[in-house]
Amino acid sequence: MMHFDRRLVFVFVCGLCAAEPISTMTPDEATALTVEGVLEHVVIYEPLPPAPEYKSDDSFDPRGMEHVYLLVNTFLDLIQRKNVLPKSINTSLIAKTISGNPEDAISFLTTHWQDILLQYIGVLTAAIFGLLLAIIIPTIGFFFCCCRCAGKCGAYPETHYDKKSDACKRVSLGILLSGFVIAVVFGTVSAFVTNHYTYSGWNGVSKKIDASLEDAGGYFQHTGESIEVLLVTNFAEMEEVIGDILDDSGPILKKKLADITEAIAIDDLTSIVSGLGKVKKNLISILSDTRTLDDKVNQLRDGLSRSQKDLTSALQECNSNTACANFLQEFDLDKDLAMAEDFIKIEFKMPEVTGILSDISELIESDIEEKVKNGKAKMDNLEGEIEGSIEDIKPKVKSEIRAMGLQLEKQNNAIQSALREIDVAVLQKDVPQIDDHTLVYVKYRYYVGLGMASLILLILFCFVMGLFYGMCGRRPGGLYGDDCCNRGTGANFLATAVYFTFLFSFVLLVLTTGHFVLGAAVEKVICETLKSPEKSDVFGQFDRQYLQPRLNEVLNEASNGKNRYSAAGLIEKCHANETIYSILKLDKIYNISKLTDWRTNYGIGEYIENLKNKIQLEQLSRITLLSPETSKDLEELAKSKISDMDFSKFTTLLENEITKIDLDNFIDRLKVLKDQVYRFDSTRSIAPKLENEALWLGTMNKVVEEMKSTVRHLKKTVAELEENSKFNHTSMREAINSLLSQANRATEMIQKDGPELISSLTDQYVTETVEIIDEYVDRVIDSIRYEVGFCAPLSTSYNATVVAICHEVVDPFNGFWASIGWCFLLYIPCIALSLSLISLYRKCEPYPGPLVETQPLHTEPDKKSRRKGHTRNASGYLPEYTHARPPPQMQGGQGRFRDIAPSNWDRESSQPPRYTSNPTLTQNAPAGEYERPPPYYYPGPQPSGSK
Repeated sequence: MMHFDRRLVFVFVCGLCAAEPISTMTPDEATALTVEGVLEHVVIYEPLPPAPEYKSDDSFDPRGMEHVYLLVNTFLDLIQRKNVLPKSINTSLIAKTISGNPEDAISFLTTHWQDILLQYIGVLTAAIFGLLLAIIIPTIGFFFCCCRCAGKCGAYPETHYDKKSDACKRVSLGILLSGFVIAVVFGTVSAFVTNHYTYSGWNGVSKKIDASLEDAGGYFQHTGESIEVLLVTNFAEMEEVIGDILDDSGPILKKKLADITEAIAIDDLTSIVSGLGKVKKNLISILSDTRTLDDKVNQLRDGLSRSQKDLTSALQECNSNTACANFLQEFDLDKDLAMAEDFIKIEFKMPEVTGILSDISELIESDIEEKVKNGKAKMDNLEGEIEGSIEDIKPKVKSEIRAMGLQLEKQNNAIQSALREIDVAVLQKDVPQIDDHTLVYVKYRYYVGLGMASLILLILFCFVMGLFYGMCGRRPGGLYGDDCCNRGTGANFLATAVYFTFLFSFVLLVLTTGHFVLGAAVEKVICETLKSPEKSDVFGQFDRQYLQPRLNEVLNEASNGKNRYSAAGLIEKCHANETIYSILKLDKIYNISKLTDWRTNYGIGEYIENLKNKIQLEQLSRITLLSPETSKDLEELAKSKISDMDFSKFTTLLENEITKIDLDNFIDRLKVLKDQVYRFDSTRSIAPKLENEALWLGTMNKVVEEMKSTVRHLKKTVAELEENSKFNHTSMREAINSLLSQANRATEMIQKDGPELISSLTDQYVTETVEIIDEYVDRVIDSIRYEVGFCAPLSTSYNATVVAICHEVVDPFNGFWASIGWCFLLYIPCIALSLSLISLYRKCEPYPGPLVETQPLHTEPDKKSRRKGHTRNASGYLPEYTHARPPPQMQGGQGRFRDIAPSNWDRESSQPPRYTSNPTLTQNAPAGEYERPPPYYYPGPQPSGSK
């Protein structure tokens, strides 16, 4: 187990170093390192593999609930202490208790219950408060309902008439109750929304965890690929170039020596003399083509002249014919039947070519080519001598470089093997089990939450309807058929809301308290620990007791315990997107700078340095590139008249413009004219002449085609001759003189400074070869330190998991119980306000004046004779109005609604007599109004006409 832990941490350390490049090149680009100086070799390194497309997303959209979450988290911060555990308890004690028997758990609680209660005194107080409310409110509701059923506690209004201040109370209390109801509306909406967010958030947890694990798997896979590219692929590319440099050491140094001393001229001279045979062949071909063209030009010129005369004579005989006249107008035979000016003016005869061919033949026969090649062979022999001098060292250098590559491959294989042991796919297979074990319970909780929110909504509906009817409806009527949508209906809705509040209070408050305890615990223990592990006492203790010993055991094995690591610190730095090399201080543990000591570690440097002593060419002081005889022959070649000849007049010839007109078209037109002339008897004899001319011109046209082919071949041959003789100069003479001068200077320089120069070139050759290996080492070091290993992908995966659990599940869960608790706390003042409004809404008569408020002057009955229980209106001096009175047309002996009062009352006059405080108004007062205050007997209105 210990070895597995070490490998796991080693993979975490080394693997992440190549995981995520912060600045990488595109896959289509390649890193090219061009070595200047002696070497022209280019090392093209394969770039690091592109980072995978990570799916994790650590962004969070509260979807309008951010203020609710802020308030809830603020409330939890106020009632909870900073630490999760009290000072007397640590994680090891809890782990020991959990793994022990029940007696250990009882002993643990007996010993530390006071510390636990004090630690969570805020949460405990809030939970006890909720449970007390769950018990007290239903109890109060029970006694209140019993009191109402007994006719007390405002079950009925004392009077059906408003008091003087009732109108103001009704408006004020209604507005106040509306404010509380509006606040409850927000809480109800929040309850439904957060309940849905909790359910949908948990449904997405498994997907986000799976995406995070997949990103982690891609992260480690990219780690392995990056390490393999750096340690294996890039090294193989470098090794291949080093092998080519060692194998081509002779040509490289010889070519560089030739470039510096201008001995490269011997190669060009060799090319010139080797091409003399081609030049001779070109000249022969040119001579043949020009002779052919000269003959063809004369033949074509004479043929066209003859055709011009004969055709003119024949056309004069048919001048009277319209077709002949039109033909003469269309063509001017003197001008059209002629050769182009370029072919008339040019002189194709070149007698001087014969002399040039003779000179070139003499040089070829004198073996000038072999003489020049002898000088070139002396330079080429340097390649063999250089390669032979280091033949015994090259295998050793290659062998040590291969040993270095094998060591890096071995390290890469160890890392790849350890990475393969981190099988994220195994964890991904277990992710679906999260849904299998939790979705059923989450669904049940969702429906419980939906029921809780629905009960809150039901109570809210009753309050809203009560306010709506109470504030917008009319007074309750005293007639049986009056509209039911009045204030009395609003009072009934308010009473229903009050009864529902009492009825559902126990269930809602107990469930809300349970949600509160669970949500507060998860937020404190899990979410705060995951969000800020460096600030969590639980994570700190777990880190010190379990994580740090294993981390330090593995990471400090190479540094002898000089560094101390904490998981919280590593996570914090990873979130800061530092490189793993910087986070783990790998320069002290796995110092990649040691790669720079490859010279001594693998012995390569010693072998390469020996190359300087091996390549010593003292024979350079005796080398001669061109003998005097060879130089003389080259001078004779330079004096050749071939350099004076101008072949450019042939390159400007246009083979498609030998004649002024197209003979094919002219012949076709002439045949058409022959057919037209043959139709008339007067000109029929001319038709054979025209046909003969057409046949003759056809022969001339064949000559033209032969000339075109010859011109094309001549131009091609001239171009080859220019290439074979001038060698990027204006002429062969200039090319030979320039190269001959360079070759002579090179001989002097090689004889004088050759050995020292080859020694300097060897030093530069060795230095640049070493630089290629150094640049590979620098590439590896710089990539690990500054390009790869940034911890952003793992940080994003970690944060995405935290967001999926805490922000998308726990925060809405806490917002749900906070919304339910908010609503129920607001329902408590709503109950008191509703009880006052119920009595006010049930009063059916407006304020009548001081009459109703005046106390009747009757003797109070004996207390012993007072009946117990529910009674009707105690006023014996005012008629009782009920809500079940029939309309006026149904009164007066009509069924069971017959009233015992006189049936001759009418609307206004049938009202009880009212007292007025202003005697002067009695003159205009209605007939039924008395001047004296009550009590009085009112027999009803007197019949009209009676006194």
